[in-house]
Amino acid sequence: ISKFGRYGQGKGEFDGPSGFALDSNEHFVVCDSKNNRIQRYTKDGEHIDSFGSYGSEPGQFNLPWGVDCDESGDIYISDWGNHRVQIFSPDGELKNVVGEFGSGNGQFNRPTGITVDKHGDFYVADWGNNRIQRFTSQGGFIGEYGNNSDVSSDNLRKPSDVSVDSQGYMYVTDWGNHRLQVLSSDGELIQNF
Repeated sequence: ISKFGRYGQGKGEFDGPSGFALDSNEHFVVCDSKNNRIQRYTKDGEHIDSFGSYGSEPGQFNLPWGVDCDESGDIYISDWGNHRVQIFSPDGELKNVVGEFGSGNGQFNRPTGITVDKHGDFYVADWGNNRIQRFTSQGGFIGEYGNNSDVSSDNLRKPSDVSVDSQGYMYVTDWGNHRLQVLSSDGELIQNF
């Protein structure tokens, strides 16, 4: 068991780390949010590299928040302040930018958690729009879940993270309702607690 990092802006230092994932090489991929970059480390805490800087251009970040990696090693990052998802190759090269500010299909308002399923689809906790959005690995919109127009017990309020199991069930931290929700692959409420 080990620990690494300390406050700062240098190599191996963090300012508000908000999310991490293991890539296909079992390296830690960390959202160093307030430093507006992604850092990668070995399991022993050795710094491998980092990429990103503050800004709104493709490849730049404004509070990167959530991160996950697919089986091929591509890195999916929810870019909270820029209202988008950015997808990078295992080498840190930008592959795609998905979304913009708004409430329509494929638009975001402060995306937080992100996860990739076994088929390569990715799911985003769209915090400010009170929903989960699902996309193909290329960024094509598939659907949204949890933001029903009627007032019901399964509406999401400020979802902060999402995970998907091998059967397609979505597990959502429903921050604004102080609970966890379990949704089917079609977005139907299975359970909340």
